[in-house]
Amino acid sequence: IENRSYAEGIGIKLGSSMVFHPGLGIEAGYDSNVYYSDADLVGAARLRIVPSIAFATLPPQRLEMTEGGLSGKKPTIEFRFGLAGIYEDWFGKDKSLEYRRNFGILADLGLVIFPYGKWQLRLSDEFSRSIRPPNEAMKDDYTIDHNVAALGLHFVPGQALDVGLDARYHMNFYELDVLQDAGNYHKIDVELNLKWKFLPKTAVIFSTVVSPYLRKDTTYGTAPNEFPVNSSVNLESWIGLQGLFTSRFGVAAQLGYGAAFFDKPSASFPSADFDSILARAELRFFVTPMSAIRLGFIRDLRPSFFTNYYVRNEGYLSYEQLIVGRVLLSAKFRVGYWQYSPLYQIDGTRSDAFGTGNNPRKDIVLTALLFGEYRITDWIAINATFQYTGDFTKAELASTLTGAIPEAYNKFEILGGVRAMY
Repeated sequence: IENRSYAEGIGIKLGSSMVFHPGLGIEAGYDSNVYYSDADLVGAARLRIVPSIAFATLPPQRLEMTEGGLSGKKPTIEFRFGLAGIYEDWFGKDKSLEYRRNFGILADLGLVIFPYGKWQLRLSDEFSRSIRPPNEAMKDDYTIDHNVAALGLHFVPGQALDVGLDARYHMNFYELDVLQDAGNYHKIDVELNLKWKFLPKTAVIFSTVVSPYLRKDTTYGTAPNEFPVNSSVNLESWIGLQGLFTSRFGVAAQLGYGAAFFDKPSASFPSADFDSILARAELRFFVTPMSAIRLGFIRDLRPSFFTNYYVRNEGYLSYEQLIVGRVLLSAKFRVGYWQYSPLYQIDGTRSDAFGTGNNPRKDIVLTALLFGEYRITDWIAINATFQYTGDFTKAELASTLTGAIPEAYNKFEILGGVRAMY
């Protein structure tokens, strides 16, 4: 295998500039806590089957085979369309698992006009239908349809500078009626960004994003737990540095400012605006050319279902080892401290919907991931995954089918599978 960055094989050539990539992934394993519960856990065997197809312009492997190779005549258009179906099923003694069988979808479309020119026009669209079991043994899944359409114009006069103006439209839609008032939204991002490579392997990066975040102008829940759903205008601005300073040491660091200005149901309603420093940082140490350690931290603003937002403070440590170009072993550990915005009743008083003394809600989230993959060829691989997730919080949901239930949980997942992407 000459280059592990190739995520797929050489493909089936269709004409002089188009390639067809068929694919199939199969995973099976065990989930110790299907419903994210803190007690009376329901475990189940799990099966996931993912057939996929993709049409794309010539990949790097085929460009290398052309007369000019990668340094020859460059294409004026880069195009890709991908479609995948995701069959999910669960098997166990609990009768509620009969309702867990479902189908997800992934689709993506990408088009770059003049990808090697000074002016580049970039268009893309990504759609997903994701399936998540509910947090109690009910019939319906928490199924989310999410779409992001993007349009960008970039000025790239050479290898050192990239200045872009990008617009993105996000649509989030819950298929379950009772989740739509709080969970559905539209968001529009308008972003100005710049990347200046002032050294061969070191660049300054800058971006500013303005995002109207539009939620349904209504309330969700029922008395005494009825809450307003607030739209907002969000602002984020970032400046940073990324680069490889020696053959073994690199850094990617950004400092940012974030603000969010939320609508209020009335003039007397408490302010729920956000205003704070944001940060992203990662240190990279390459122990050998085939192994790397990464240590990082993230502080950013995230949308929340129950409240206006939460602030994610998260640190992580990872190790990756590539053996003889075919075996990849990796381990990643994350610890997060999530701070939610206060939750208010429709009359402006603080709510006890998360339990007495738990407003604002705070979560400590731990994740440990072990992954191994053996590539039989550059397009066929077998893999194994072990993941632990723990959410440690005192918060509980006040109104569910079975009454108040805690939001804390521990979950183990073990999966093994094979994937092929020709």
